[in-house]
Amino acid sequence: MVLKQDGRPTRRQFLRQAVLGGALLCTWDLAAAARLRAVRVGTYHRGVRLVFDLDQRLAAVPRIRSSGDVLHVELPKVQHWVSRPQVPALGPLRGGSRMTLGSDGLIFTLPLREAVRWRSFSLGPGNGASQRVVLDLMPMAESPRVHPLDHTGRPIMVCLDPGHGGHDPGAIGIRGTREKDVVLDVGLSLAQLIRQTPGMRLLMTRASDRYVPLMDRMHLGLRQRADLFVSIHADAFPERSVRGSTVWALSERGASNAAARWLAKTQNAADPFLGHVQAGVHDPILNEVLINMTQTAAMNSAAAAAEVMIRGLAGVEDLHNAAVQHANFVVLRAPDVPSMLVETAFISNPEEEQRLRDPDFRQLLARTMHDAVVAHFVKAPPADSAWSVTQHVLRKEENLADVARRYGLSVEALRLANNLPREGGQPGGLLRVPVMGA
Repeated sequence: MVLKQDGRPTRRQFLRQAVLGGALLCTWDLAAAARLRAVRVGTYHRGVRLVFDLDQRLAAVPRIRSSGDVLHVELPKVQHWVSRPQVPALGPLRGGSRMTLGSDGLIFTLPLREAVRWRSFSLGPGNGASQRVVLDLMPMAESPRVHPLDHTGRPIMVCLDPGHGGHDPGAIGIRGTREKDVVLDVGLSLAQLIRQTPGMRLLMTRASDRYVPLMDRMHLGLRQRADLFVSIHADAFPERSVRGSTVWALSERGASNAAARWLAKTQNAADPFLGHVQAGVHDPILNEVLINMTQTAAMNSAAAAAEVMIRGLAGVEDLHNAAVQHANFVVLRAPDVPSMLVETAFISNPEEEQRLRDPDFRQLLARTMHDAVVAHFVKAPPADSAWSVTQHVLRKEENLADVARRYGLSVEALRLANNLPREGGQPGGLLRVPVMGA
């Protein structure tokens, strides 16, 4: 890149190098081609807000990308419009726009005055309004470490659930190691890391050796509207040679296999008030929840978070299952709360029991789980939270450690958020990075 004499890039050169943005997206229904009714533009904090009025919901997620000093917004399956919008010179917008039909939908090209970060979300009809797609564009400020551009967002809420406790020891290893003690220690270490993460807030179902009923654990995350619920356990199986980590999520289709049904039965049996769960009795409340759209969205989000978690654990521990598993765990049933259950290792395996007894290994598990939680929210931060996402162009003189340090996360979290191999990214590549709230 050609630089000015003082060594700094010109504004146009900076714009051509910066490909910055993110998408905070809601659930999108499949639908036929939509008609664009109008485009409205107005100020929003330090940036601008564009509202696309449609006659029905989009058929798919809008695709947004920047190229040099223009922004491209593609609305899939939108094939009709009433009139070409008038886009004024406002905030980072240079003014004017171009609208064309692409192979998969309507494409808006918006000239920019400066590099921007963005977020988009959908709003349903109400008070006479139509279906809407909202696009917020905010200027990107350069700094040694990126700071939030909008302090109004709420903190991301993470609920940790160390399993068992009190009179319920959980599984017990051959050397007498109790699951409840191991997972509480991992949970407390993970809690400390989450408290130190800007823009995150912590909930814990238990922070001491006490028993909490399974339904109470689930309802805590539900009442506090947690963005992610992580239940921490140590696995067990009658065959002592079985080993490795597993990550579980709830599925409306039930258990993945016979082992999943067995594990759900043993975990749910810890609560004496839930005997009907493992007995296979029809549960009309659960069935109603599972067909609810919000539950489906939560399960999809949980599955995505669990995929990141299992990739992280693969770097520090053998995997018992390389794919996310599904079972009917009571603690994962909360509607609107993406929930996963992490089996860190098999305490019934003598070798893995010894590892779980090691404080350094438990600390490693906590750091790995924290990296995965951060990476998940880099990939998909809640729309109303203090976090947002932008993109960083990896320069030749940079490595992942440089980028991670600038944006306040670990190299492993950066790698997980961008699906990178262990050897890292290539110069010129784009990296998703967080803008964390305070």
